[in-house]
Amino acid sequence: MIRSFLGAAALAGAVLATAPAAAQTSSAQTASAQGSPAPGAPTPACLARFSPVGLPRHRGDDVALKQILICRDGYALSFNKATRNPDWVIERLTPAALKGAAKRADKFQKDPAAGEFSPTPQDYTDPANPRDRGHQAPAADFKFSQAQTNDSFYMTNMSPQIGPGFNRAQWRFLEEDVRAAVLCGGHPDVIVITGPIYGGSATWIGRNATKILSPAAYFKVLYDVQSGRAVGFRLENKYYDKTPSDTFIVPISQLEVATGLDFLSALSRRDQNVLERSKGTFWGHGQDCANAAKD
Repeated sequence: MIRSFLGAAALAGAVLATAPAAAQTSSAQTASAQGSPAPGAPTPACLARFSPVGLPRHRGDDVALKQILICRDGYALSFNKATRNPDWVIERLTPAALKGAAKRADKFQKDPAAGEFSPTPQDYTDPANPRDRGHQAPAADFKFSQAQTNDSFYMTNMSPQIGPGFNRAQWRFLEEDVRAAVLCGGHPDVIVITGPIYGGSATWIGRNATKILSPAAYFKVLYDVQSGRAVGFRLENKYYDKTPSDTFIVPISQLEVATGLDFLSALSRRDQNVLERSKGTFWGHGQDCANAAKD
């Protein structure tokens, strides 16, 4: 079993300490006058749940300075002020989190934690370049909590995705397979990191002067906390006929090159190399399990 030997509390402090200074400052500015954390503030307590892997790290200072770090009860993310996408979103899924009666209200809303940089729902209504408001942390991952389901509709959790054949199909199928692995596939504690791969995309959407970059592709990195196994996926932002999710498995090291991010940063360099250089395999589950995970 591959595990970090640092304690959760120490890692939470290290995670916050190594976050980009600009991201910490931008988030800290949202704190209330009384000094209590504002909604979305990246406090050590909020980030502690991700200590087994640590937060993804940007490899370039120029990119790191463009980030706003946001942490909520359901997920944390690093919002890019230049592209107006979340460069990564991290969650920790358990069967308990995936069960409940919470419903989608589809109330997309500007994120006060990102201030003036947050997209608005109207930014995605560009007739020249139609895109879905694609959740990076899916609403169906928070069925146990209506509040956390609602939080998933902040626009900082969205990225411009092709709708037919992708956001409403192939990408959703991957999200359902991840939930199935957690619910009844024998992987009850999984950390999921999701985000865009900008690639060579030159497509910017939006009706206003401040546009949103539509990425070329998307990634997911899964880490099983109990077994220490990991696997990565890359899907192009395009229409797909229905395809098995394991078709899209790639080495995590390739995703690091494509995104400029360092994943699994809390693990030793040796353990990272073991997990990231091999292609890996997806974790199986039966069809009944897959049906239970549909949103």
